[in-house]
Amino acid sequence: MKKSNIVLTGFMGVGKTEVGRRLAELLEMKFIDTDTAVESAVGMKIPDIFQKYGEERFRCEEAAVIRKAALCSNCVIATGGGVVLNPENMRALREKGMIILLSAQPSVIADRVMKTAKRPLLQGDDLNERIRNLLSERAPYYQDCDDRVDTSELSIEQVVERIISLLDENQETGEAGILETVQVDLKERGYSIKIGAGNLECLGEAMAALEPLQDVKSVLVVTDERVGPLYGKQVLGSLKRAGFIPLYHQLPEGEEYKSLESADQLYTAAIENGLDRESAVVALGGGVVGDLAGFVASTYMRGISLIQVPTTLLAQVDSSVGGKVAVNHPLGKNMIGSFYQPQLVFIDVHVLKTLAPREVRAGLAEVIKYGVIHDGDFFSYLEGQLQQILALDEGVLSYVIKKSCAIKARVVEEDEREDGVRAFLNFGHTIGHALEALTFYRNYRHGEAVAAGMVAAAEIAVERGLLEEEEKNRLKKLLDRAGLPVTVPLAADEILSILPRDKKARHGRPRFVLPLALGSVNLFEDVETDEIRAALERCRKTE
Repeated sequence: MKKSNIVLTGFMGVGKTEVGRRLAELLEMKFIDTDTAVESAVGMKIPDIFQKYGEERFRCEEAAVIRKAALCSNCVIATGGGVVLNPENMRALREKGMIILLSAQPSVIADRVMKTAKRPLLQGDDLNERIRNLLSERAPYYQDCDDRVDTSELSIEQVVERIISLLDENQETGEAGILETVQVDLKERGYSIKIGAGNLECLGEAMAALEPLQDVKSVLVVTDERVGPLYGKQVLGSLKRAGFIPLYHQLPEGEEYKSLESADQLYTAAIENGLDRESAVVALGGGVVGDLAGFVASTYMRGISLIQVPTTLLAQVDSSVGGKVAVNHPLGKNMIGSFYQPQLVFIDVHVLKTLAPREVRAGLAEVIKYGVIHDGDFFSYLEGQLQQILALDEGVLSYVIKKSCAIKARVVEEDEREDGVRAFLNFGHTIGHALEALTFYRNYRHGEAVAAGMVAAAEIAVERGLLEEEEKNRLKKLLDRAGLPVTVPLAADEILSILPRDKKARHGRPRFVLPLALGSVNLFEDVETDEIRAALERCRKTE
């Protein structure tokens, strides 16, 4: 998976602009200089911005430029020297870019900046001391870059050659390895999401490198009858090469098998084969397998290690991340479960090539959800890249998966057990879960039901004056283009009868996540029955 953008960062005077412009020419890429973009946005030079408005205004304008530039593709982006000070800047740039630090000796920097325009942050009596102090302050932030090139004794052409060499090395080592990492920071329960292409062979090696799994030998691999024949042998081989002793259990495919009966089968297999507290469970499959295997891992001997290896788009962007594990009950979806974080989420984008188109579309519903609840720019990106996603373009898919995982990771970090903002992830799920339960989990894929539920929630929001009609229509149009349901075919009274049993209901009253704009939502507990009925009827009449 090749990175779409090349990001050059580093202290002032290290050559970012000159190197970036020449690199873009050679690689036939677009060139963006963030300082120039800020000047264009404000309508004045950077020294004048500092003088008139101060550094805080400049940093706000810079962050806005960074967010926009990070969404571009096939670009060389030269950043200002202070971009690294804002973690959100670096997070945005990293999603589609390989970040290369250009550095130079303080004395070289001093010589170079004296020949250029006035630098607001270098004003003072002792230029060299000011440079050394700033370099010292920023040194910890520079450690987060992917590679670095010291430009002190190199010409522009030599620096460009060095960067191209680094890019070639990165592409060669990345073809079958782990290329991207999203960290879920939950302190002692934190873990990494590893995203690659063609990296399934590396699963055992990645597990063996984890400190919590150092004493693990026996591993229960849980999969289903569709995924097992495709990837079971590959996963078992990888585990054996890494020194694990795998036990393989294959279940029938389907939401109806995410049940206590299936869990009992797995408990029996684990007990009969002597799995103990130093064992682990590997969930190889989609959301059903991940939820079921995770539930078993969370309860077997009061909890053993869990590794999620999601093989559907929906599981890769949603259900494998965040620690919700559960089984269904005939009276409701996911009614029996717990919060239980994995030790690792291991994603191979290649496996999506074997998905049926319907499964890809179902997963895309959750991706679109992230754009609505958290990031309007991401929603716009999905509108523009929809065909590439449906065509399984690995570069676009990798970005979409990483972006989705990053959004969910940030939400889970803030609210692990759904006491607050994590409830926003349930946008579309109130009606969606009802559709699934009323059709006995057979008629709808989860994402399909959620898509219809999102439209219903948007209808309620429009009638309340919370959401513009135009934004609701953009949501419906994108879902429709993605081949997802935008109508609710069941009678409103059928759905209303089951809503009080939703596990997220409070005192028998359903809670709704309603959109305020594309990129912003809120939770409402005061949605009346008549509002829901009216919205469902409008959705049912929609052509």
